[in-house]
Amino acid sequence: MEFSQADVRMLALFAVFWLALAHRSLGSEHIDELLRKHPTWSFEVESVETFINKALHEHSFGGQNLQEAEKDLREEVKRSLAPGATHIVRKIGDPKWETDPSKVPSFFDARERWPACAPQISFVEDEGDCYTDTPSVISSVLTDRYCIFTNGTWKERFSQEMLIGCAELCTGNSVQYFSWNYAKSQGLPTGGTHGSGKGCVPYTLPACDHTPWYKTEGLNRETVSPCQGIIFDHDCPKKCTNVKYKTPIDKDRVQPTTFYHMLKSEFYVRNEIMNYGPVMARVHLFDDFLEQPVGIWEEKPGRKRVGWLKYFKIIGWGTENGIKYWLCVHTWDTWGDKIFKFPRGENLDGVESLVSCAVFEDLD
Repeated sequence: MEFSQADVRMLALFAVFWLALAHRSLGSEHIDELLRKHPTWSFEVESVETFINKALHEHSFGGQNLQEAEKDLREEVKRSLAPGATHIVRKIGDPKWETDPSKVPSFFDARERWPACAPQISFVEDEGDCYTDTPSVISSVLTDRYCIFTNGTWKERFSQEMLIGCAELCTGNSVQYFSWNYAKSQGLPTGGTHGSGKGCVPYTLPACDHTPWYKTEGLNRETVSPCQGIIFDHDCPKKCTNVKYKTPIDKDRVQPTTFYHMLKSEFYVRNEIMNYGPVMARVHLFDDFLEQPVGIWEEKPGRKRVGWLKYFKIIGWGTENGIKYWLCVHTWDTWGDKIFKFPRGENLDGVESLVSCAVFEDLD
């Protein structure tokens, strides 16, 4: 769905009223921080109950009854927002954004827009034998955006190991709020991929084939060993775990300015990517999303839900054979180069429902 300039102005006016209302009902420090640090941005507030009711009517849940689906949605929201949050605060306006849809390109690839950061943008590390994948995607989105913020001069990667040890649990499902909030409040040190020997806190888990968790036979076993299912929680590092890395951990940390969710609008999400870089998205995990698609991913008839959610990052968009798509990067090494295309603008499997990201800005 695309918006005219008049639509954008009207949404901005409504945003002021709804933010004030939500602030009274929620008292969220997060809202205060967003308004204080980004006074020229606009935000919209959606109640958790409204989000859940809309999702229950918009999506099928692969054989789940409504009670089970609602329970899963409430758990997802709980893991996406601050504890006790009753509203979702979404970014809907930014002076850097284009308000004229004709000025937003029909094709965009962040790797081409920021070639100096293309190696980072093209990659998300496999989470390995770990139930949570948000630390992998969040550390990757932050890596991309900080590289872009520094005009391509910063060539490192942020540590997903730090988020798994200090913000989330490897034995638990993804809790994206804790990873975003830890990165913002404490900062992340550098951390290379497993076996790279790079950065302050490199990742400790090798890639593995996750598909046996969801069906009998795994994929690409010749190149990626199946996950062993030996899941354990990681310690929160107090110093660099790479003994060859000379910068102390606290001097190595970098903090994003803020983190936030986007309005469920592919036009606004495109604006955000075009100006700041990749974002994190997720879909409800069905058995037709276990293998890398050829061309644009398609929903298969009779599919079954096999897991909770799968997170990945969006790095661009385009149109192929008349079908609009998101250009995405998966975490699983069984997906080869990990680049895939997912339908855009339909909110298929909730891909546009809770897009999130963070920004690096000089506020002085």
